[in-house]
Amino acid sequence: MGIFNPGYFAPGTYTVEYRYLVRPPVEYDSQWAHLNLKLVDEHVPFRNLRITLPFAGDIEEVYTHPPTLDIERTADAVVITGSASQNDALNVELILDPAFTEKVGGFGEFVPDVRQKAADANRWPPLLYGAANILYGLSILLVLATPFILLGVYLRYGREKPFTVPEYLSFTPNTALKPWQVNLLFKGDALEFDDNGFYATVLDLHRQKKIVVTEKSGGNGVTVRIVSGESSDPYEQRVLNFLANIADDHVVDTADLETFAETARRSPGYQHRILQYQQSLAALTRNVDTTLARQYVSDGRGLILPLIFLGAIPCGLAILTIIFAPGAAYLLIPAGILSFIVAVQVGIAALFPSTLFGVWKGDRYREKLEWDAFAHFLSDLALIRQYSPADLSMWGEWLVYGTALGLGDKVEQAMKNLNISLPDVGMPLYSNMPVIFAPIVFYSPPSSGGGHGGFGGGGSFGGGGGFGGGGVGGR
Repeated sequence: MGIFNPGYFAPGTYTVEYRYLVRPPVEYDSQWAHLNLKLVDEHVPFRNLRITLPFAGDIEEVYTHPPTLDIERTADAVVITGSASQNDALNVELILDPAFTEKVGGFGEFVPDVRQKAADANRWPPLLYGAANILYGLSILLVLATPFILLGVYLRYGREKPFTVPEYLSFTPNTALKPWQVNLLFKGDALEFDDNGFYATVLDLHRQKKIVVTEKSGGNGVTVRIVSGESSDPYEQRVLNFLANIADDHVVDTADLETFAETARRSPGYQHRILQYQQSLAALTRNVDTTLARQYVSDGRGLILPLIFLGAIPCGLAILTIIFAPGAAYLLIPAGILSFIVAVQVGIAALFPSTLFGVWKGDRYREKLEWDAFAHFLSDLALIRQYSPADLSMWGEWLVYGTALGLGDKVEQAMKNLNISLPDVGMPLYSNMPVIFAPIVFYSPPSSGGGHGGFGGGGSFGGGGGFGGGGVGGR
């Protein structure tokens, strides 16, 4: 539809008025008539719309879609103003004097109790749009408030008591703790265990003379001879049991393990055994009894994780509401995204060490600071050189507990730089620890057998009463 001038139009602005004569479908009963004007379904966003109904005397009730539009009555007309988001169906429902049907020459259809049915059909859209507005505002508030909520949790539950501890310590803070316990408590998160705790335990079993770790001549492998298979410590007993399972006549030989791994690639029976070894080794490097850790720290994640519902619940409500009120998507989609960001913020906070929002119990934080100071000492060659012990057995202790803290390579390098003889110390190389178990760790079955290698590893009323609709473009 447009205007045409065979002589062309001069540049400028032209106002065109179109007039239509329509005969709409109207639903009615003995008291009221119902007209549903479906003006447009698909359209660009309307930032400032105005609809004028110049027959106010016949209009009893007005329902708009979207329900956020403003309605103003004058003596002669009903004026509807506001805005509508893209493709939000723009409809106007009217409850009218029954004589209106004859005035406009409409096609009438009798529907009992038409006014009540129209009211029932239009009860939910205002509530849903109101909920969308609330969710949108709430999501903005939550995404801004979440960092401050997390800060408040930290200030209330996560701040530690102050202790004065030297910057470094040249002695092991607490030798009553087993190396695996030191790894669990004082290396990284106080509730997480890693392979350094396992290697430190192997070194400590050698120091206790329960096993003997020996490097072969020429550096062509390592052997582990089991001297005693008994320990009062449950984790040490697990390690000894594992060594006994992979040993041949009480001796674990890297060469024998390499041969075993090669045979396993051809023999299903051997393959099953070495995969069991892999699983056992993976468990030894990941799973330990964390009862002791609970005595040392309170896990702050228990305070943080419930806060994820601050984002999850509004996000779920936004998704649910958009199903019933798709026209409010311009509010609900941002609300859902912002609420999801709230949940992500909480999730990121939960990834931090468990003691960030929790605390070390009693005076345990002082012990944690002492172990940090000891780790600082073992990381600094100049300090080790300055405080190098005359008692060579101390080097063995440093190597064991340094390995538990993830600093075994630092201690070993310091010993080499200071010409400390490992045989004199009576300890094997830290660097040999991964070598012992490499054939098991790096074994992978043939491709046809799968992969197991490695470890760690609103609605409107009236069918006949609807009138108009369709799509529209805009400038």
